[in-house]
Amino acid sequence: MITSTDVYADLVQEILGETAEVTALVDNPAADPHSYEATPQDRLTVDGADVVVANGGGYDPFLTRLAATSGKEDAVYQLIEGDNAHVEAEDPQEDSSEEAPAEDAEDEHAEDEHAEDEHAEDEHAEDEHAEDEHAEDEHAEEDVHEGHDHAGEEESGGFVNEHIWYDLAAMSDFAQDFSAHMAEVSPENAELYADNAAALAEEIDALDERNRAIEAEGMSFLATEAVSQFLLTDAGFEDATDQQFLAAVEHGDDVSARLYQQALNAAADQEIDLLSYNPQTETNQSAQIREAAEGADVAVLDFNETIPDEHGSYLEWMEANIDAVETVVEESRG
Repeated sequence: MITSTDVYADLVQEILGETAEVTALVDNPAADPHSYEATPQDRLTVDGADVVVANGGGYDPFLTRLAATSGKEDAVYQLIEGDNAHVEAEDPQEDSSEEAPAEDAEDEHAEDEHAEDEHAEDEHAEDEHAEDEHAEDEHAEEDVHEGHDHAGEEESGGFVNEHIWYDLAAMSDFAQDFSAHMAEVSPENAELYADNAAALAEEIDALDERNRAIEAEGMSFLATEAVSQFLLTDAGFEDATDQQFLAAVEHGDDVSARLYQQALNAAADQEIDLLSYNPQTETNQSAQIREAAEGADVAVLDFNETIPDEHGSYLEWMEANIDAVETVVEESRG
């Protein structure tokens, strides 16, 4: 059993128990999985795998490429379906807001021209809406990998958040779905997998419930990288990070001078309540933003891509993250 990172290795091991040997290709808390380059040893490891677990969404294309090279495409279980490759981001130097007025004018003109057609379409709106709702229900039943509305679906300016292991509800669903998948691969262990997955999902659900009870409404955060977005927004925080900023970071680019200065000002002027910092994707720009936040006494929390050395499991790690977020909110509320 091969996984891209130790996050999935830990979760998969919890489900499979002693029935499988699980190996993560990326388990170094100092490494950035986004830029990981596979080694010849990784190729040999994937060659011998029965099942390959990838995050998808462009996060770990090195693993799906290795699987394709080894003829293991059918062995790949991918959480975010679709092509596992980075989508080209829009140029973060561009300020799309400058084009908005012209686009709005065109939209208004188009609305005037088609007003009568839209009125005719409205007569059938209820029937079409009912059909759409039925189609959505069927799709939700067929595709458990897509999980929640926001899992891998936050998209703007070329940015898609693929860090779905910070979406606790999605990870609970993953545990159940992966156990069903493995029951087909190894039917003799189906009951064990189901029991282990149910126990794991219950623990994740408890963490999710606790995180959502933090009630950080009215508070905002800025992120140097999108890794913690799902966890913090589920806790009630508003994400004050420009999506083009995140798109540039995800593609390994420096953000534009405008967006960088905007982030610096937000931190230095205490426009945010929390800076979410990813030490595994640190750049000179992100370090300067952290320094500005710390200088202004803005709370700063580290959120890693992989399990830090001080935590022995995914559950322990996520519990520590929630502990830290709770403390920030409590101290802010006084």
